[in-house]
Amino acid sequence: MFSLKEKHLDRLNGFAFAILLAMPVIRNDIITLPGPAVVLPAFILLLTAAIRLFNYGTVKFSINSIGYFYFVLLLFLYLLLSGFWHSFGLSLTQDIIKIIFIVFVSTSVILTFNLRAAEHFVNWVIFFSVISTILLISYYVQAASLRGFGIGNYLTRAQLIGVGALACYSKLLFYPSNHKKLYLFLTGLLFLGLALSLARAAFLTGVVLAVFITLFYFHTHKAKSYTLTEWFFNKSTRILSFVFVGLVIIVAFQVERTADRLRRLLGGSIGARQDLWENSVIGFLEAPIIGYGLGSSGMVSFDSATYYPHNLYLQVLIDGGIIAFLLLLSITIFPLIYAYRLYMNGYLTLKTYIWIPIITCYSFLLLEFAKSSNFYDARVFIALGIVSVIIIDQLRRLKTK
Repeated sequence: MFSLKEKHLDRLNGFAFAILLAMPVIRNDIITLPGPAVVLPAFILLLTAAIRLFNYGTVKFSINSIGYFYFVLLLFLYLLLSGFWHSFGLSLTQDIIKIIFIVFVSTSVILTFNLRAAEHFVNWVIFFSVISTILLISYYVQAASLRGFGIGNYLTRAQLIGVGALACYSKLLFYPSNHKKLYLFLTGLLFLGLALSLARAAFLTGVVLAVFITLFYFHTHKAKSYTLTEWFFNKSTRILSFVFVGLVIIVAFQVERTADRLRRLLGGSIGARQDLWENSVIGFLEAPIIGYGLGSSGMVSFDSATYYPHNLYLQVLIDGGIIAFLLLLSITIFPLIYAYRLYMNGYLTLKTYIWIPIITCYSFLLLEFAKSSNFYDARVFIALGIVSVIIIDQLRRLKTK
């Protein structure tokens, strides 16, 4: 009975966390929900933690996950305190609510998540990404055009599809499964969706990470006693999936709106972001230690209270100065450094598969928030960093037993 109840709680946790990632797309593309509905998945996570505590009386934490969580709290507490020296006299209500929500989600995750919940999260993310891709393709079919104009909500949709595509691709490459053809089809479909998503930066990020994990796969799965023909036969689905990634690049250039942006990017132009980033750097240098205070980044970078620098590090540098930046840098790079160190020391092996899609998806979101999104909307990204540390620690303990 104990293991069955634990299984149900873990399934619910993985589903709720995936819903949290997919909620902006669900609200825009599937069903109209009020804004506060985004809180529901976080409450489900907290509820399962309460059930676990009530039934079993304790929750175990590792020193690394607790330390990481402490630094997350320290960063956002400091950003909240920075509101006291806010420079522009604007309302901080929305930013404060978003920070409190990030802390709430992070607390819920550290109380509930484990390896099994992470597996369910990856599976549900792939599911929601497929649904989003099918709906996106239907928009193009209804428009009977590949121009790409008139399709909104592309940044949040691209984040969901990108995470799902890389999670599916990781499972195709590294998981020993009898469903290789299914994962091959889903990988092609999701990368096609990413190519059609109109988010050129997310598309390029997904392609680069796909190339990286492909090279990592072939580096760690070198042929031993196979002939060349046998090796290609054994790797056929994986090689074909890499070909799919190349084909979707061609597809992306067929979408007029995306192709125009990609040509400008390849020509050296990053558009309005150049002015944003230049203004952000100049503004930071004028108040480098403690920053301008919470919610100031839009005014400094764009002279707009509702805007942001489209880079999490610049946004935090402006709001909280070098102190907040160092805290942010430590919590964003620690999961990657920790995973790399344990992999090099033999604690993470290719037989403990779940860390690969989790770290890959975390890397994708990190790059997304480094060039596109508002840092105060980074609830899933911050929580996924905590999840990464939790599962890496659990895999390390399994290895040492």
